[in-house]
Amino acid sequence: MKGIEAIVNMPLTLANWFLAILPVLVLVTGILVFQWEAAKVGAISWLVAVADAYFFFGTDFRLMALANSKGMSLSLYVLLIIWGAVFMYNIADGAGAIKVIGKKIAGISDDQRLQCLLLAWCFAPVLQGLAGFGIPVAVVAPIMVVMGFSPLVAVAACLVGHSWSISFGSMASSYNSIQLVTNIPGEVIGPWMAIIFSAAIFATGFCVAHIFGGWFAVKKSVPQILSTGAVMSFTLWLTVYIGTPQLATLMAGLAGCVVMMIWAYLGKKHTIKAKTNEDAEKQKMSFTVAFSPYYALILISVLSQLKPIKTALSAYNWGLNYPEVQTALGYVVTATSKYSKIQFFSHPAPILLFSALLGYVIYVLKTGANPNIMKISLKKTVEKNVPSGVGIATMVMMALIMSDSGMTNMIARGVATVFGVLYPVMAPFIGVLGSFITGSNTNSNVMFGVLQKETALVLGKSAVLMAAAQSVGGSLGVSMSPSTIMTGAANVGMNGKENEIMNVTMKYCLINTLIVGIFVLILSNIFYI
Repeated sequence: MKGIEAIVNMPLTLANWFLAILPVLVLVTGILVFQWEAAKVGAISWLVAVADAYFFFGTDFRLMALANSKGMSLSLYVLLIIWGAVFMYNIADGAGAIKVIGKKIAGISDDQRLQCLLLAWCFAPVLQGLAGFGIPVAVVAPIMVVMGFSPLVAVAACLVGHSWSISFGSMASSYNSIQLVTNIPGEVIGPWMAIIFSAAIFATGFCVAHIFGGWFAVKKSVPQILSTGAVMSFTLWLTVYIGTPQLATLMAGLAGCVVMMIWAYLGKKHTIKAKTNEDAEKQKMSFTVAFSPYYALILISVLSQLKPIKTALSAYNWGLNYPEVQTALGYVVTATSKYSKIQFFSHPAPILLFSALLGYVIYVLKTGANPNIMKISLKKTVEKNVPSGVGIATMVMMALIMSDSGMTNMIARGVATVFGVLYPVMAPFIGVLGSFITGSNTNSNVMFGVLQKETALVLGKSAVLMAAAQSVGGSLGVSMSPSTIMTGAANVGMNGKENEIMNVTMKYCLINTLIVGIFVLILSNIFYI
């Protein structure tokens, strides 16, 4: 018995459903109640999943070994992207390039309302496209505070404003995780994710305006939000459609910055100001030099998708083959070949590494940057990513054990029974829950991606749309994740006031998720992909 059909000897009961969801409950309790770090809670949840699968779901050691191997393969694929993105960001930040880019963007308008939209809704997503992992909030919110915004407005606007950009940010690490765990090809799920994100883009824009100045600012910002949101939505979809999802957030954010700059220019008061000594001083680094590794990133990513190049390099890859296996209760896991396949030359990691090295050379030669920034950046990358990397790996292995043992199937059947035809509205909220628990869209996708797919199949709904809704919801949920909020609070001097930030971001997050859920419900009643 295969796929989403019932496990042969295990009926859907409340007790069985509780056993199936137990590892997730342990994960939630560990993070929210005991406040364990990611590595610890991931390891404990994995152990619970192993015991659960062995004693109650008829999973032998061979099947669990194969599931764990899949989990490590998937973790490697995602972690290589994360490490590469953070390393390149650290190179640019160490050379002072991020400050140059930020100041250039911040100086475009003298209207605080447009500044807020530009920085929190358009520019923070650019940084999400480049690195992610709390960096957009950590960089942009302090800039906004220096410009005169209150710390609460600055951090809340950044958290909500950039929440549309996370799935395709960080070189599309979350996008890669959802397609890998659901086994839905990127060319199928990607464009639909981008379409669903259009609702999130417009919603977050209006939320940023409301955070800044209430309904008056919302009404005044309608032309800017509609025009900028339309351009960002189309750019996001087009970039994914042509096969460069790793650039989707970056290009959409940059497109939004350009449109918002035009609005800022049209509304700017052009007065002649006397140049100060600081203004007259020749800048040590131009915007072009500061952005040079990202120009390289864009160029190489586009070139790698050209058909002749892509075809020539496609043979150079690595991936493991897995046989078909079956639990003692009759749940079948189909065979897969080249699971979580890594393309040596088109995977984001080598592109990131080459772009980072090129940027390093340019910074050192053109600006006299400290040659030691390479060593410093590597050290910072390791320090930041090793603990979270262990957490991601153990959570991924937990999710694969739950999936291959039939536990996720059991959860899906229960969820489908409760929500029925309204499930498409709830799908993005499950993504939000995953991000709230783990602080990561990627982890949310790994935890609940298969659940969304199997629930959709139980209900006869589109598995593609439900999996896409999972990642969109997971992206929005980062705005109310405690770990992300703590990062923002620490960088604007609001330590100990995280609850104030969450009180603001939570309501906007839930409203945005409801809007997305209604949009998904409409799409699911029209399309079956």
